[in-house]
Amino acid sequence: MKRCRPDRGRGTGAPACAAAAAVVAVLLSAASACATAAGAAPVAAYAQGGAEGAQGASIKAPLPEARVPSLAVTIFEDGGASVVHNVDRGGHDRAVRLLGGADGGGNPVGIEVVRADSGDGVDGFEVSEDGSAVVVPPTGGDVLVKYALEGALEEQGPGIYTWSFLYRATTSFTLPDSVDVAFVNGRAVYFAGAKTFNCHGCQMDIEFTVGEPKSVQRFEIGGGQGQGEQRVFDVEVWTSARVGALALDSGSKTIAYEVGGAAEPGGRWVTLLIPSELLGPPYQASINDKRVPVTTFDAGDGRFGVSVKPAEDGAVYIAGGAAIPEQRADLEQDGAAEQDGAAEQDGAAVLVVALAGLAAGGAGAAALLFRRNAVRRGRAH
Repeated sequence: MKRCRPDRGRGTGAPACAAAAAVVAVLLSAASACATAAGAAPVAAYAQGGAEGAQGASIKAPLPEARVPSLAVTIFEDGGASVVHNVDRGGHDRAVRLLGGADGGGNPVGIEVVRADSGDGVDGFEVSEDGSAVVVPPTGGDVLVKYALEGALEEQGPGIYTWSFLYRATTSFTLPDSVDVAFVNGRAVYFAGAKTFNCHGCQMDIEFTVGEPKSVQRFEIGGGQGQGEQRVFDVEVWTSARVGALALDSGSKTIAYEVGGAAEPGGRWVTLLIPSELLGPPYQASINDKRVPVTTFDAGDGRFGVSVKPAEDGAVYIAGGAAIPEQRADLEQDGAAEQDGAAEQDGAAVLVVALAGLAAGGAGAAALLFRRNAVRRGRAH
């Protein structure tokens, strides 16, 4: 145990510190991140302790776990983090389990304990040798346990970070300013303003990219005879993967692109910000004729974020459920001669047919999804 400062108010000094230190070593083995929710009965931890009796038997002493109703984690651009535990008041010594330490997932450094109301330091706290827990002495009010956490996040590529997080308290996360979208357990979390979100529980896998590369491709729709005024739509591409030019198929209501680098460590998310008037929800996705999960979010201004994480390189298709009137007109004109007006059928049925062909695979599916006379390619700018 690291030596603490004596508790001047109680006058217990070093003996009390040593007694408290003896019981912290196995705290983590008794406290699980999946334990009962905050407010349940405290967890008692036991350790082989200090003095020995005449028969050589070790003395065991219980130590309750502190109640930590909330936790605040701030993540920095370099993958480091700062952590603050909000610890309820208590009339006895109690232990606070820290992130990292003996559990792995980072190394707590610069640990301090301060009073929540005044910010004044608290004397008499103990830190375990492995940095996995802190023993907080009795306090008349709530306290904050603060420290920096090194090495918790894994860097999968330049600026690409992942973290398997596990802690039972409600946790507030603040991400770097350059992060616009994060993925929590495979679901997109979009930040329109403050880069903060809460996790209740909390067990999750989080992924994000600092300073993620972005580009824009433009589509021009209409403007031909009988198609009304030309309209312009910009689709943003956010990714660290290699993505080719987007191709819009107005007939099957799909946007397609080639992706590379998907198999690199940790994988690579690809997010398109699509104007709903160009291609509206609901969205489905596939790569190389295999369905893949898709996660979406409302990006505001009539746009939807559509994110996929391909497990392999190849052709990605994003199929939507709605298209602009000019696109529907194109579909009707393309199919009128062949189907004698059958193109007036429900657009959703057309999409179902297209997706069924895609799931079946083969050249026939590719031909169905991408009739060459209906493809419009975006222009990067």
